[in-house]
Amino acid sequence: MTAGPAIPGGGNAITVDWIQQALLAGSAVDVPRIRSVEVESIGTGLGLLADLFRCHLTYGDADGESQGDAAGWPRLPESVVVKLPSSELKSRRLCKRFYLYKRECDYYRSLAPNVPLRTPTLLYGDYEPRTDRFVLVLEDLRAMATADQIVGASAEQAKRAIRGIARLHGHYWNKVDQPELSGARRELSPKYRPLVQIVYLSNLLPTLRHFGEVFSAEMRRFAEAYGPRVAEHMGVLAAGPLTFCHGDYRLDNMFFGEGEEFAVIDWQVSAIQSCLYDVAYFLATSVASDIRREVERDALGEYHDIVRTLGAKDLTFEGCWELYRQNIAGRLITAVITCGGLDLNDERSYELAEISLRRTLTAIEDLEAFELIPARRRDLSSATVFSTLSRVGYNLSRAFYRP
Repeated sequence: MTAGPAIPGGGNAITVDWIQQALLAGSAVDVPRIRSVEVESIGTGLGLLADLFRCHLTYGDADGESQGDAAGWPRLPESVVVKLPSSELKSRRLCKRFYLYKRECDYYRSLAPNVPLRTPTLLYGDYEPRTDRFVLVLEDLRAMATADQIVGASAEQAKRAIRGIARLHGHYWNKVDQPELSGARRELSPKYRPLVQIVYLSNLLPTLRHFGEVFSAEMRRFAEAYGPRVAEHMGVLAAGPLTFCHGDYRLDNMFFGEGEEFAVIDWQVSAIQSCLYDVAYFLATSVASDIRREVERDALGEYHDIVRTLGAKDLTFEGCWELYRQNIAGRLITAVITCGGLDLNDERSYELAEISLRRTLTAIEDLEAFELIPARRRDLSSATVFSTLSRVGYNLSRAFYRP
């Protein structure tokens, strides 16, 4: 590989020369001459934390004649996808706080070739730790079908997605100390739990202010009671089986091909997590509530069969269902941080956040998942003190909150 070009400052900095240098740096063979590149912004309104551009490529000599396929490039890509940091300052700050850009770059460099779940091929990547700037040049999967998360997955798509993630989860089921996962973030680690609790509580009031009509009276009480217990609930999940998770496993990140062909993009929040995290996240946000009720037991049955075959020998279906319910309750964390902490300026982003929150709250109620939240403790442990201080801080914030 040769040295790569500088990270572009935005879509307007993606030029013919830049693409040529990037593909050359990411390849072990010569890259045919690129004559022109047409840059198209994509992904607007999909709830993304980065900017995406589809680059349409034309190959050929200066006189316009095609060079044909070069050795090592049996099929030249007609287009590639370039991923850059978000143009929204608020989103960039959130990504830096949780190392989201670094995590995705690490995934494509270290893990993607080994995971049993198709992802776009990395053609070139670069990351600057000091600035948290990055670029990924990826295979374009546009030949595969996509679906609209606002509409929701069909029953068949939902089951295919669950089968796909089961293969990933089963591969790493309780094997999270493997060398290839040494750099993966352990999302349920004790050092992260207080931070997640604070971020949840800091975004709860804005969420209730802007999306309050989505909450029933019972779910509003639960959302506020859950805040001081987020860290304890994460501890409960950490005590169960762990695996490597996608982390943002939702319909807008999925591509469907023929038969069982299936691919997933956007690995920014990939991490070691509770084994049913992705399943709960997908079914709670990407499937309309009536479809979820129809398919979730059958889908969980297929998931259970696959992960048992791959190594989760001691997992009963009842245990799998209980883990699912526990993770459903925890999905309120993601919903609140999204609704209260991200820029939702365009119409589709707002609608996507609202419908995902609505579906999540419905799933929590349907499954009575709030029953699984740790009870309020009354000892003098550090966890109890932190929970009490969090509750007092939230109540003070509520008294003085101004949108």
